[in-house]
Amino acid sequence: MWPFSKKSDGAGAPAQVATIDVKQAFARSKRGAKLIDVRTSREFAHSGHPKGAVSIPPQLIKKDLTGLQRDDDILVICLSGHRSPRQARRLAAMGFTRVTNVHGGLMAWKKAGLPVKK
Repeated sequence: MWPFSKKSDGAGAPAQVATIDVKQAFARSKRGAKLIDVRTSREFAHSGHPKGAVSIPPQLIKKDLTGLQRDDDILVICLSGHRSPRQARRLAAMGFTRVTNVHGGLMAWKKAGLPVKK
């Protein structure tokens, strides 16, 4: 095998996660799903965040210091929807079984008129 190629046993394959829109995410969060915001702590504090969201930046995810259970219903959101898919896939690859990406991020959340905390 070429020394720079990925393992052929599938170990390097990225985990797949579902994506939902912000209105579906809001409804699920009201039913108990954990909405996690993966922006930096500074962004979370200074730019506002979806009401009920918890800040869990990527460095905490990498170190598995999320405080989440592997079977929690987890909704992953960021500012625009570019960072959350990567972190959602990372969580799924770490063994979290119910991870969903929130399409459009906080920008779509605000545009939909959903509650934001400053």
